[in-house]
Amino acid sequence: MSTLLAAPLLLALLVSTPAAPHGEEWDTPGARHLELTAENADVQHPVRIRPHESTTLVFDTPLQPGGVRVEDGQGVKVAVSEAEGVVLLLPTRAPPLDRPPRVTVRFADGQVPGGVTFRLVEDVLRAEHQVRVYRQPRSGESLQLESRQQRERAEWCEAALAQERARPPGPCSGSLQGLLEAGLVGEGLGILARELMSSLSSRPGAPLMVTEAWSYRAEARQQVAVELNVKNTSALAWTTEGAELVSTEGVRLRVTRVWQSGPLLPEGQVRLVVEAEAPEKKQLQSTFLLKLGEAGGARTFTVRGVAFP
Repeated sequence: MSTLLAAPLLLALLVSTPAAPHGEEWDTPGARHLELTAENADVQHPVRIRPHESTTLVFDTPLQPGGVRVEDGQGVKVAVSEAEGVVLLLPTRAPPLDRPPRVTVRFADGQVPGGVTFRLVEDVLRAEHQVRVYRQPRSGESLQLESRQQRERAEWCEAALAQERARPPGPCSGSLQGLLEAGLVGEGLGILARELMSSLSSRPGAPLMVTEAWSYRAEARQQVAVELNVKNTSALAWTTEGAELVSTEGVRLRVTRVWQSGPLLPEGQVRLVVEAEAPEKKQLQSTFLLKLGEAGGARTFTVRGVAFP
């Protein structure tokens, strides 16, 4: 079985570790960086090891007390410092090819992902001295929201595709006649618009900044939309995926489409459109909170004060 050592022995273990041989044919310079997300947390991430040479796993999150477990780890010594987020591995012999040791690490903050598993693979030429794990935690509520949005988007796409297939050839959708054909206007009912910039607010330090904003209501189709021109004020690119529209009275509109006009790089600007159903006009009497989610990430952008005409 593997040996779990107390945190004070970390330094002693390092001191007693034999020096690595010189030369690039063995050494892997620097540290490998691993970004851990809710999407890849179930993957058994390989870590290249060499007998009698130490490999250190460094996390940006404190570890759960007793949350490091080694399976099939005969011949692997392990030292753990939960508070510092450090796990040091020292294999004393080559692992079997058919059953490589697995190291499972659990995090202390209760966020998602709650842990990660590594598979230790012998590689005498390219063993790794250090793997630094950067975690992007998400709450369970955030994952449930994403799952619900994905279901709603799939349902809407299926319904839209079925409607498109059933529709006979008609006039160009980019013309006024196309709006009539689509049922967005007609019989005296049109599309109402409202400028929003004077009523909107968002928290300081948010990844996006709204520069222009409008809302729309299609009377004939009982649909609403919010159009935002936004600037990316963060250091990372942004892609919108999923949105929520909830009123101050707790009314939740069913979002049917979220559209971004193009890539949104740092300091760049794009147009964002969020469409939703509004079966009853009285649902729109109060103001709404619009929450946008980032594709494949944990960031969100929230705008308050959205009102519809």
